Amino acid sequence: MQLDKLRLDLRPRSNAQGLDLGFALLHAGGADVWRAWLALWLPLSALAVLISWYYPDLALGWLLPWWLRPLLERAPLHVLARQVFGEQTSWRDALRAWPRELGGGWFRMLTWWRPFMAGRGLHQPVWVLERARGKVATARRATIARNGTGGAALMFGSTCATFEFVLMMGVLALIGLFMPGESPNPFALFGLTDQGSLQAVLGTAAWCLACAIIGPVYTACTFTLYLNRRATLEAWDIEIVLRQLRPPARPAAARHVAGVLMAAPLLAMALLGMPPPVQAAAPAASAPPVVPVVPACEPPDGLRKQDSGRGPDLSPQQAAVRRQLDEVFAHEDLRGYRCGEQWELRVPPEKEQVKPKAPPLVPRWLAAILAGVFKFALIAGAIALVSWLLWRYAAPLRFSLAAAPEPRLATEVGGLDIREESLPADVAGAVRALWQQGQQRAALALLYRATLSRLVSRQSLKLHHGATEGECLAQARSANAAGTLDSASLTLADQATTLWLNAAYGARWPAAETVAALCSRWQAHFDREAA
Repeated sequence: MQLDKLRLDLRPRSNAQGLDLGFALLHAGGADVWRAWLALWLPLSALAVLISWYYPDLALGWLLPWWLRPLLERAPLHVLARQVFGEQTSWRDALRAWPRELGGGWFRMLTWWRPFMAGRGLHQPVWVLERARGKVATARRATIARNGTGGAALMFGSTCATFEFVLMMGVLALIGLFMPGESPNPFALFGLTDQGSLQAVLGTAAWCLACAIIGPVYTACTFTLYLNRRATLEAWDIEIVLRQLRPPARPAAARHVAGVLMAAPLLAMALLGMPPPVQAAAPAASAPPVVPVVPACEPPDGLRKQDSGRGPDLSPQQAAVRRQLDEVFAHEDLRGYRCGEQWELRVPPEKEQVKPKAPPLVPRWLAAILAGVFKFALIAGAIALVSWLLWRYAAPLRFSLAAAPEPRLATEVGGLDIREESLPADVAGAVRALWQQGQQRAALALLYRATLSRLVSRQSLKLHHGATEGECLAQARSANAAGTLDSASLTLADQATTLWLNAAYGARWPAAETVAALCSRWQAHFDREAA
């Protein structure tokens, strides 16, 4: 991940702001995104229209593009993922790369996820960009979907589906307005009785047109929501700032440059015969600053302005400042209440006359039977769906007489192997030897992972795979507060973590004496504990 080439201003945002960032990304360079999407969507839409023409009674011509749509969304995702890092990828390159990116999650996307997973765009990058598979992909998707991100993607997908339905109905209504009749009727198309093929074709075409418009918007917004979640998890904004840091200038040189910059204007004024600048005088007492007064409405009884406890004005300037502060706090955004007007009719409108009901199209007894059958089918389907979901995803709820397995301790944290067998016999001596050889990063890395290894293997500190340095230290502090970790071990873990973070991410290397003293304390504590 080359964050120095990132074209977006990524920082921790809310989910709504992360979705809104997709519109900006699509507006900045979305031509190839639309071309890549339409190059796959339009041929499939034409095939769906032909199916609707030859089989109008089924009314399922739209089913084929709807079913294959998740796989087609990976072509615009290919373009967006490279535009974010400044790489210009054409829609032809995206089409050539599209067959290679169909692997990973395709079976899930086309089977049980297809009818219910409207937030699939959040998980597409896990398979396409991260190339995660199996249990790794499952854990990664769970991590990305936390903190409300999965719910936001699901809500946005449902909103996009609603917009597609609205656009489809709008297109059909527009066609109905131009159909022959006594008066314009937007629902004329739905009243045709002998034009089943025409209705099926126009309905499928209108839906495909709506999806052609909304498809890239859905892909771009869910992709930026994924980027926003990763930026929050991995602190991309901090890493970008750290990469852009420059070493500070020497103090003497800085003072010399500042002196030259301060003396240059005075020298120029002296050469031109101009007086030196002076500080602006305070406003005269007879001419206080004029501030426009915004009329405010009377507050409610419970919010009457009370005595502020101010003393008398000591000067006209203080009185003017107080007036300005009162006018600022009187603004409607700071009042806590708003003023408004509402018009109501003095005489309520007369009740509309009840129109006579039209005779029912279906007999009541038949309607009651159909309603009962539909109700039974709906309840049975809901029970079957909930039962399947509980069987498939609620493994912790299953009753078992076997004893709960012991939690498996972490063997790798942050890419560092913390197994005890991977460490040398004399950790402190190995750290000193690496430091004397000039391998400072390797020495601090060994000291840090050896500290975590001792806490996990000998004091049963529970760390999970993928935890960051801050999360490991927070878990150690929690264990110390619970009484399962002694204060000396926590102090050594805190010092080793601080040295590792300063060196690994800030290139701030400690002094040799600091490392030697920490090694001595580390050896005295953990070797005594082992003995």
